[in-house]
Amino acid sequence: MPLIAPERELPTDGTPTRVDERTWSVKAAAGPESRISFEAPCGPTVLLSVEDSDRHLLPADRSSPVELVGSGACWLLPQRPDATEPAWHIVTDGTIELRSDGNRRTVTVHAASATLVAHRARPHADVDGARFAIGLPGGDALADALAGFYWGTVLPCVVERTTAAGYPDRDGYVISTLADKYVGTYPDVDHEFQIKGRMAWGSRTDQDVVRRMLDLQLRLMREDPQQLWRDPCAVQPDGDREYHVRRNSLDGSQNAVMFLVTGNVEVLESAWLYFARTKDTGWLRERIEDLEGAASCVVDCMDPRGRLWSDVYYEDQVIKDGRETMAASLAANSFELLAALEDVLDRDKQALSYRELAQRLGAAVRAPLPAGHWDDATHRFVDWIDRSGRVHDHVHLLANVLPAMFGHADGAQTDHVLALVDSELDEFQRFPTFLAARVQDYTDDEIGDGGPYDLCAAGRYWCWDAAFWSWRRNGTMLRQQLETVAAQGASDDYVMGERYDMGHVHYVDGSDWHGAAHYYEYPCVYAWVLLTEYLGVRSTLTADLLIAPRVVGSGTVTLGQQAYELSYRIDQDGFELVNNAQRTRSFELDLSALGDTDATAAGPAALRTVALGPGESIRIVLPDAAASAGAEGRA
Repeated sequence: MPLIAPERELPTDGTPTRVDERTWSVKAAAGPESRISFEAPCGPTVLLSVEDSDRHLLPADRSSPVELVGSGACWLLPQRPDATEPAWHIVTDGTIELRSDGNRRTVTVHAASATLVAHRARPHADVDGARFAIGLPGGDALADALAGFYWGTVLPCVVERTTAAGYPDRDGYVISTLADKYVGTYPDVDHEFQIKGRMAWGSRTDQDVVRRMLDLQLRLMREDPQQLWRDPCAVQPDGDREYHVRRNSLDGSQNAVMFLVTGNVEVLESAWLYFARTKDTGWLRERIEDLEGAASCVVDCMDPRGRLWSDVYYEDQVIKDGRETMAASLAANSFELLAALEDVLDRDKQALSYRELAQRLGAAVRAPLPAGHWDDATHRFVDWIDRSGRVHDHVHLLANVLPAMFGHADGAQTDHVLALVDSELDEFQRFPTFLAARVQDYTDDEIGDGGPYDLCAAGRYWCWDAAFWSWRRNGTMLRQQLETVAAQGASDDYVMGERYDMGHVHYVDGSDWHGAAHYYEYPCVYAWVLLTEYLGVRSTLTADLLIAPRVVGSGTVTLGQQAYELSYRIDQDGFELVNNAQRTRSFELDLSALGDTDATAAGPAALRTVALGPGESIRIVLPDAAASAGAEGRA
């Protein structure tokens, strides 16, 4: 949809003055009480609320009667994402009341003035009002999907001060589906991708939500009644916590623990992401012992050979009673991240310990069967080995790409993994991203009693598959994946299901998806893949931002969110970065993927670090540009 410049402002009893084609200043009528009312038909609404500088979201259902009180800002969106009428952003320094009868909404601002800004039906902006633009080939559809997923799923899943206002564990309570089947919050798996999506969006409000989600997880692990530092699978509205969940196989012969170490591995990475963004050493210092407690649960599941007996990792309905390759590789990576956080606090002994644990886990992964995870006969990593020593392997994608990407595989193993992925590409990419290439070969003692819906494409697999293609510097694949998900989203008004495209093996019923409805996973992972892997803007410990684009073609990108405040341009001659923040910042630049859309990973790219003041820019001539141009220039 194009940017909307409406002919008139939102109906109001105040006095509006037009500032520009999209903006009005509205003043309250003279009287004993300063207040301004606005009216609109029903539709999605998001209020903000600031409590002691902590920002909260108050999303409202598009049709249910509701009364909410917030402060600072309110968004009124039209019912449909493809509507021709605009969304409205009301900004004020006073209290805001929302009342809706299910047909019309009334917003009352208790202040002498307010600013009214028109946006697209699904704003190309974050909830704080910072706008973005993707002026690249295919960028309009990618940006529309980013906005559609954010306003339709990512924001409404935050129920801390609405549905969960009276829950025992309301802070950080973010739900996974806007359908009515699963009403709890699910820290053990879902928080990883809920957090990544919000970190990718980069607003101050989303960042505050992430901090509360992290603090909820750490508190739940600290309060584990068995003192094992387990991250619970679920926290229900009444406060019940599911720390330990076992499930049977479809034939009843096998049983495994669901997500024994999943959440404990994830929270270490999530804490690293949060700290890399905020550089808040006070926050880190207060929580480092809790993070070590989370790590202790993983260490307790390691044997003397460095093998991790993780049971099920990520998958709900694949029964893995044993040691899983994917889990071990992710755990080793998270221990490296935890070691880096220990370094920040000068905890040298602890940092060394976690690096040694990571090395032991990596060594166990690349060791050959039966003690390790590498199959010399098939030249690939197996999925898992059960407690009877039986090998289970149906060409699992993440069991192979993660050891290669994280450096846990040796050179020969990595070459075999790259050849494997290329040879099985059609199976892995039916829809981003399939669990395994041989889903038809899973047996009834491997599939869980809830059915085979895990043997599909899911956002949690795509997140790491996209990281692999970014590591390979293959922007063409990333763009193809993003466009596939964006097209699916557009066809369903940007409402995504949980699992996709199993009609060729299971669930041959004409439906595109199965599992939970109106699910968080693809919307959150889409934001992460687009912003961090494809556009290549991410946090790092050693600079304010790392810029590592994997984009295809020429054009401009502008990200106004608080975490970014930058623009960059790619053309035939080079790359130009502009610092749009009101402070000097440092940027690490990795431009190794530009101009090369099918590169194979060749080790860490050499980074250059630059410091740019407010409004300053740097232009860098790419290696294949005209030799007569200068190497770089500043403005």
